[in-house]
Amino acid sequence: MNVHLLRKLTYIIAALFMHLSIRGQSAGDSILIADAATIPNSLSLDGIYDIAFSNYFISEPASIAALPYQKPDPEFSRKGMRTDTMNAGYAFLRFTISNPTDSAQKFYFYPGYYMKALHLFRKAAAEQINQATAVPDIMPNVPDKIAYRAITLAPHESSTFYAQIQPAEISTNHLLPTLINPDFVNTHVALMHYDNYDLNILTYFLVGIMLMMVIYSFSNYIFSLKKEFLYYSVYALCISVLLFVKAYQYKSSNYFNFFFEEYLDFVVMLTGIAFYIAFVRNFLSTQVKYPKLDKVLKWNERLLLFFLLVYSLLYFTSNNVVLLGVLENCIKYFMLAIGIFFVAFGFRLNDRLMNYLVWGNLALVALGLTSLSLIVSNVVMKNIFTAAIFYYDLGIVLELIFFLFGLTYKNRLELIEKIKIEEAFKLEDEKRDFEKQLAVIQAQQEERNRISADMHDELGGGMTAIRLMSELAKQRLKQFNIPEIEKISASANDLLGKMNAIIWSMSPSNDTMANLVAYIRSYALEFFENTSIICHVQLPEEIPQMEINGVKRRSIFLVIKETLNNVVKHSKATQVFIVITLDNGLLIRIHDNGIGFDLEKVSQFGNGLRNMRKRMNSIDGRFYIEKNNGTLTTMEVSL
Repeated sequence: MNVHLLRKLTYIIAALFMHLSIRGQSAGDSILIADAATIPNSLSLDGIYDIAFSNYFISEPASIAALPYQKPDPEFSRKGMRTDTMNAGYAFLRFTISNPTDSAQKFYFYPGYYMKALHLFRKAAAEQINQATAVPDIMPNVPDKIAYRAITLAPHESSTFYAQIQPAEISTNHLLPTLINPDFVNTHVALMHYDNYDLNILTYFLVGIMLMMVIYSFSNYIFSLKKEFLYYSVYALCISVLLFVKAYQYKSSNYFNFFFEEYLDFVVMLTGIAFYIAFVRNFLSTQVKYPKLDKVLKWNERLLLFFLLVYSLLYFTSNNVVLLGVLENCIKYFMLAIGIFFVAFGFRLNDRLMNYLVWGNLALVALGLTSLSLIVSNVVMKNIFTAAIFYYDLGIVLELIFFLFGLTYKNRLELIEKIKIEEAFKLEDEKRDFEKQLAVIQAQQEERNRISADMHDELGGGMTAIRLMSELAKQRLKQFNIPEIEKISASANDLLGKMNAIIWSMSPSNDTMANLVAYIRSYALEFFENTSIICHVQLPEEIPQMEINGVKRRSIFLVIKETLNNVVKHSKATQVFIVITLDNGLLIRIHDNGIGFDLEKVSQFGNGLRNMRKRMNSIDGRFYIEKNNGTLTTMEVSL
């Protein structure tokens, strides 16, 4: 834990157990130290001092003593009123202290918080009127030492003191002239800083949240390079700095805090608002979606920068605190007007993403207006609910919550849009692949059509001519038995059948289940027509209208053809049964009543069986052959 903070906490705890009763007493218009043995912890000068004001610095003690002092009005004295007159230049206090004891007494004079300069002057009772001498600026060794000046009274001394005070140029300074026991100064500093402890804890908690948002937003910017995250991180950083310094330097008397309260806090706030407007423009894409709103927000950014320049020039070149305060309030009202305009515009559009920011801004505007009214009305902070910064803190929290809702909703929209784009690209790629495949298939089909046409026109015609000529030769040479002519005719006839089967398998017009079943029946009956084997074909009652491509048709037909050849060559059967069924797929059973097969016969035509099984596997089909009162061959193809 920080040693300085630990020391402050120790002073606070000690103050709770110290005897804080005032042992001085009022004697007319003077403070009378009644008991030298027991020095009081603090003595308020409320009701004892007179006050005068000046717009200019006065260096001569005599001139200070000659000022027209008067009693502050009861309202000023009761509340320690922060007035424009007090903030306009210098305040001068006059009070008398008497020490009737036999020992010297030492106190520290404390004028109140947010007082930039302090000098004391003394006039003994025996001295002439309007004569005074400067009191050495002796300060205690405490963090806020510039707010305290030592006063020492000799035994039985009664003196009039003059305090020249320069209040900070803000409306939150407070005149609380007090005499502090030297042993109580550290505790007094701690009590001043922590008299609003609950509000400070709340502010620190909010600052922690805002810093997390800074880290989160900046991380998103690094990974996505989206400007809205950079703008929001700067806005959150400005608000974090503003609130942290306000809480950490609360009622602190140091030159940085005076400068921060007078000028820098407002500059940080304006900078944060400017970046927030830039964030809104990018987050909502107003340049594309809402051009009119974008134009208004862009001009508001420029006006904020202009106001910042004017405010800075007035602060550094003028001592007119009243005008500076009026300008600051006008700029705050202008920022409220921006918020109100954005809320009204957003509700009119009824855009869900914008509504999240609109509700956040509505909360910030309403609570910011409450905060501003407390500042303008000079309400004295008595508890957390009368503190202007409490309502500003609450507005920031609500704005942050709605921003996170909006960010989550936008991320969801972007994710959906990203998925849609990816799906569109995927569909486009699939479309291109499909078109390529279709082009290949079309090219293949065109080639199949060309080959089948050429075979039909050229080879078919030639083979038919050979067959006819061989038949004519047989007719003319009836009286001669020439086996070669018979073989030529049979070979031509067989080759013509094979060619017709190839042409059938290549023709796309035959790519239907009905055509396949009909062709198998026709081929089988024709195949066994000139043999001693009787062929029976059983077909399904209904054949569904479905396509079956040429590759599958050709593979199925070639397997059936090879099976029928095996039946003729090896089975010694008298009958063969071909059963075709269509249920979940195509099922073809070829069953003969022959002698079946044994291992030796399998080895004789095993290569043919392997080729048949390979053909069926290539079209995701299955092939079985078994001995069952002959030979049963089964083919299955999923459709």
